[in-house]
Amino acid sequence: MKIIVTGALGHIGSKLIRDPILIEACNEIVIIDNLSTQKFGSLFNLPSGVKYTLYQGDVAQEFPVALSESVDAVIHLAGITDPLASVSDPNSLFDNNLRITKHIADICAATGTPLVFVSTTSVYTSTDANVDETCTDLAPTSPYALCKLEEEAYVLDVLRDADSAIFRLGTIFGVSPGMRFHTAVNNFCWQAACGQPIEVWSTAMDQLRPYLALSDATAALTRTVLEHIYPGEIVNAVTCDATVRDVLAAISGFGCPTNVCLVDSAVMNTLSFRTSTEKAANLGFVFQGDLQSDVFDTLNLLRGLSAPVG
Repeated sequence: MKIIVTGALGHIGSKLIRDPILIEACNEIVIIDNLSTQKFGSLFNLPSGVKYTLYQGDVAQEFPVALSESVDAVIHLAGITDPLASVSDPNSLFDNNLRITKHIADICAATGTPLVFVSTTSVYTSTDANVDETCTDLAPTSPYALCKLEEEAYVLDVLRDADSAIFRLGTIFGVSPGMRFHTAVNNFCWQAACGQPIEVWSTAMDQLRPYLALSDATAALTRTVLEHIYPGEIVNAVTCDATVRDVLAAISGFGCPTNVCLVDSAVMNTLSFRTSTEKAANLGFVFQGDLQSDVFDTLNLLRGLSAPVG
């Protein structure tokens, strides 16, 4: 196979392009990334056994019809991914994320190329104790999640007669060459390792929220394109529902202090819910990552740090 991965140098993409099952099935993996986050290290020590081709630049410019016609599938990961930062500049986020997703969907529809699009469980704002893909009372607080809803709708509409899959991912935890530390688990690990107060949203300590192991994310994406699983629908991808207290317990289990500082955020809310993965299970997806283990691996990377004294 030959596949395209947009945003391949980020947290998920840098792990995905190293997936041994994907590598074994592909003779070429095409990477499209504008390197806006300077993740040059994601290209270091790439595995052998497959050809990697890098197109550096804006996805809408680097992904023409001719390239789409030459590949078996597109996995679209590119985009600005910081929900909190999106509050201060929503126009830039929409101009970037929605624009490139529309371009990719249009090209894939025109060429009949299967598309896998990654969305987020941050779109869920239901007051129900349990949520699934049929929830319609969605009014997320962050421009990031609002944009994802528009991207989802566009992909479903344009590719309604073509092969597609949309995954709503829980908050990612786990280690990759392109990992960042701006989302909950990774950020808490970073703050704990540096001896900093762990900043927890005032409403969040005991809220159940969906989390997804990075290994589960890449396994699902790989299996989708290799086994041609294209339901043309939204599918939740969640390893576990956990609270911030659960995450802090995993960190303290490593021996790191968890000095909590409660803070307010423009995108926090009072919602607490469990996320159904029944549809994913019916499609054969199994999520078996472990929060404790991945927290251990993340903190182990930072084990040489020590907190300043005084």
